[in-house]
Amino acid sequence: MIDTILDPQIWLVLVAVVHAIMGVILPTEWENDTNKLVSGWFLLTSVTMLGTAFLLEGEEMARMAVVIAGPIWVWFVIICAQSLEWSLGKMQTTMNWKENAPPLILWGILALSGLLGSGWV
Repeated sequence: MIDTILDPQIWLVLVAVVHAIMGVILPTEWENDTNKLVSGWFLLTSVTMLGTAFLLEGEEMARMAVVIAGPIWVWFVIICAQSLEWSLGKMQTTMNWKENAPPLILWGILALSGLLGSGWV
C-alpha cells in the first residue's frame, strides 16, 4: 500500500499538473512579456517532470524525482524563511509558511517518494 502511495511516477505527474495549472498558468498575467518569459521557463519544470515520469523507470525515475523536487523544496523553505516578495501576475505575493504549505507538502512528498525509491536509503 505504501509503495503505491509513494510511487514517484504518480507524484511526478500530480506535481507537474498542479505546478503548471495552480503555480504558473492561473496566477500569471499573460499580457506582460516578462511574465510570459518567466512563466514559460517555470513550465519547463513540468515538462521535465512529465518526461521523467513517462520516459524513465525504477531507480532512475526515483533519483530524477529527488534531483528535481529536492532543490525546489529547499528553495521554498529558504524563501519562506526570508519572507521574500515577488509578483508574477495580478498581485504582489509575500512568501510565508501558511500560504505555501500546499506546495511545500507536494514538493516534499515528491522528493521523499523519489528518495525512498532511489536505492540511496
